[in-house]
Amino acid sequence: MHIFLLALLPLAWAFQRPLVHFTPTRGWMNDPNGLFYDEKNSLWHMYYQYNPDHIVWSEPVYWGHATSKDLTQWHDHGAALGSDNVQDGIFSGNIVVDRNNTSGFFNSSVDPELRIVAIYTLNTPEEQTQDIAYSLDGGYSFVKYAHNPVLSHNLTQFRDPKVFWHAPSSQWVMVVAMSQQYKVQIYGSADLKHWVLHSNFTLGVLGFQYECPGLVEVPVENSTDTRWVLFVAINPGLPLGGSANQYFVGDFDGFTFTPDDSQARFMDYGKDFYAYQVFDNVPKEHGVVGVAWASNWQYCAVVPATTWRSSMSLARNMTLARRHVNPETEMLTLIQRPVLGSLVRRSNRHTGNVTVHTPLTFNSSATGVFEFDLTFKVKAQNCSTAQLQVLAGARVNGTLQLVRAGYDNAVTLFFADRAMDTEINKNPFFTDKTAAYVDPYAYDGEAPVFKMYGVVDGNVMEVHLNDGLGSMTNTFFLDGDAKPDFLELSSTCPGMYSVEYSVAELTLDST
Repeated sequence: MHIFLLALLPLAWAFQRPLVHFTPTRGWMNDPNGLFYDEKNSLWHMYYQYNPDHIVWSEPVYWGHATSKDLTQWHDHGAALGSDNVQDGIFSGNIVVDRNNTSGFFNSSVDPELRIVAIYTLNTPEEQTQDIAYSLDGGYSFVKYAHNPVLSHNLTQFRDPKVFWHAPSSQWVMVVAMSQQYKVQIYGSADLKHWVLHSNFTLGVLGFQYECPGLVEVPVENSTDTRWVLFVAINPGLPLGGSANQYFVGDFDGFTFTPDDSQARFMDYGKDFYAYQVFDNVPKEHGVVGVAWASNWQYCAVVPATTWRSSMSLARNMTLARRHVNPETEMLTLIQRPVLGSLVRRSNRHTGNVTVHTPLTFNSSATGVFEFDLTFKVKAQNCSTAQLQVLAGARVNGTLQLVRAGYDNAVTLFFADRAMDTEINKNPFFTDKTAAYVDPYAYDGEAPVFKMYGVVDGNVMEVHLNDGLGSMTNTFFLDGDAKPDFLELSSTCPGMYSVEYSVAELTLDST
């Protein structure tokens, strides 16, 4: 066994609060909303479904607000947009930069790059409508449009608009969910106030209802081409249980989204990745960037918490690429790579290239936030079990509590496993194991080669496979206020895996 000690580093720790995944200062949080980039101030803005006074979902629901220079270290500003009635809620939506003042809300005193308009669902006991509000201070406070709503069908399940400017057709485009009709509607507008229905999209895994749709143009790797990707969140009723995101690749002409095929594909194979949304107004050099809620409606209200609950995923940069999805079929596939910003610091990094016979253990008495990056080759061996695994955890009251992720060559699957003897793990919906098939990244002769990158952060483990081809995001909860204090690389079949590895502890620069 190889032991590597990671030095003590300062960090304010608060009940397993993640470091590089955003969490609210206090209260309840769910879907990301209103994501946009402020080019004038080089600042990322993220809003989120928020109740500052409770740690379970309850009305009134606000938009909370946070900002970041690097998509990783976030500054929480609290509630930015709320309802005038405690029985109502400001549900999910997005923000656009109306630099040409198509809405007429702004005069010359407001910089074109700071002409912020929010489009959101107002949830009332009677119906859900699409409303708008504008900001005169760059997104820190809002004025509601006097003639709201801008779109209403007298329905109680009509929500989550995502709006963007479509230059070829010179119009604003909205995708919005008729949730329990399994329908994504596509509308157009010249001024953000008056909307015309263009088409409906009705494909996908049904579950119970559709939510939080999105539509974005995505670059194709090693090409000058782009394609369009439509996202649809489903909750509940997914095969893995509860909440998840599906996507479709196709073309969009400003009026109709035409998918390449009728097959739904899933963005993440873990249990805790939902309501994905992309940032608006992002410069081309940053690519397509988005964030999801790292939780699941099956159990989000009962996981351990004190004064705050829930976290966001890491930001992800998205492209499309032609990849083998099995040995015989290659297709255009969504590639997602995690973004760790410029304020992230890697300390006590250990690297090596070994054939794994005995465990390599990396101990930490500091942050409990680990990053690991593995490239491994599978050698022919005769073993009854054939797992390469990364384990992270701590000994709590004399009991070892672990989460793990890895690859099992016996069944050619990646896996994540959060099984442990804790109170939340007794919940029947907090299922502990997920798996994903990913075709080999490459071959070394006849030996398949795979890549696995991951971040273990407080109570979130994100694992990314084969340079973005797949991912598994899962929360976990050690007993009490314990956090992971070691990471281990091991194999159940000594000699089967040749591994090039890098392991580091993550901290953030103070700003």
